[in-house]
Amino acid sequence: MKKAVLLLVALVVVLVATLLLRTQKPTDNFRMALSVSPFTHSMFLNGYTYQVGNKTATTLEELERLYIAAGATEMYARIATKRYPTPDDSGIADSNVNSHTLEQGLALCRLAAKLHIPINPEIMCAYTYMDMETQQAPDFSEYPELLPLQNGKPWEELTLEEICTVLRAYGQFVATEILNTGCTVQNWNLGNEANFGFAGISVGLQTAVNPALATMDPMQRYMASEEWMEDNLWKYHAQALAALSQGIKDAYVALGKDDSQVTFSTHIATVVFPTERTVSYFNCLRKHGYNLDVAGISFYPSAPSAFKNSMDLYHQTVEAIQEQCHLPVFIAEFSYPSGPVTGAFAGWSIPAEGYEISEDGQAAIYADVITWGKEHGVIGIRYWAADLAEGWSNMSMFRFEGKQGIAKRILLIH
Repeated sequence: MKKAVLLLVALVVVLVATLLLRTQKPTDNFRMALSVSPFTHSMFLNGYTYQVGNKTATTLEELERLYIAAGATEMYARIATKRYPTPDDSGIADSNVNSHTLEQGLALCRLAAKLHIPINPEIMCAYTYMDMETQQAPDFSEYPELLPLQNGKPWEELTLEEICTVLRAYGQFVATEILNTGCTVQNWNLGNEANFGFAGISVGLQTAVNPALATMDPMQRYMASEEWMEDNLWKYHAQALAALSQGIKDAYVALGKDDSQVTFSTHIATVVFPTERTVSYFNCLRKHGYNLDVAGISFYPSAPSAFKNSMDLYHQTVEAIQEQCHLPVFIAEFSYPSGPVTGAFAGWSIPAEGYEISEDGQAAIYADVITWGKEHGVIGIRYWAADLAEGWSNMSMFRFEGKQGIAKRILLIH
């Protein structure tokens, strides 16, 4: 009888340990992804400098070193399929057209290698940009290594099988380019706020995968049932994401590198998703073949939302992902204003309950999101565009006096 009790106790201990490992609630290996943004290079070209305490940064390297001194453990590169910067927008009316090219991403990877800090590449599979509301298909016209795989067909005419073939080859190609810079990648993020689209299989775009998506009213995407989203959109995304991740793994094999500790994530905007839909999204991806390791979310507490209390939504979302998806959570985008937001993001000045719109409020909510997160399965956070001034200054970690950025309290307390 005593042996049976001991065996039962041992079994319970193993089960609990397994669950803890699966939900991953670390405090020592928290990913503080404070990184130069996709826009920092152009800020320096426009004459901006950044001051943290008594130190001033005038280059990307100097600024990242200041971030590392402030606790950064990871860099970031958002990479579109546009390969090289161009003097014009190539017919795409997009302010990000030259911010996310492969060439610029590789430059950040080389910097990460030099600074001996891991980098998190975000492989968008969009020509220049995608997010919750904006979708672009990939364009491989600059890739003689890949374009022949389309057999002369435009992207919108490719079948799902053909798309997956190209994406697997692209995954191997782009991962090889990145790893050959000498950088260390611990996590690959695939897509950017991929709620409603990925790799051209998107609401509002022509695609042979599901022609009905092209004529769908944009408002319908917010009201469609989870069953409809799975059958018409998410299951295709899962297969495309799986192909891309397999191509990335192929690169490790071809290069003779160990990929046993490499993880994959995808993130979505949660401001438009109730917790049930967020859970359905991540579970659907795994059900249809994409075995992601980390559930990513964007969290902007001051943005307009259908939810009254943004911090409550954050708590509910993280807890639901933990309990129903058994995945750790990474906050792939976060920021909070220190003053009224103007320009393209006017209206993002709604105070979260208990946090005023001020430098003190900005610092306090950031600290609280991290502290609570570490205790509930959040494994990291990226403060979005911490150094961007134009149209984002009150959301950044710097207050700007002319073209001099001076660190706010949020960056000085760590």
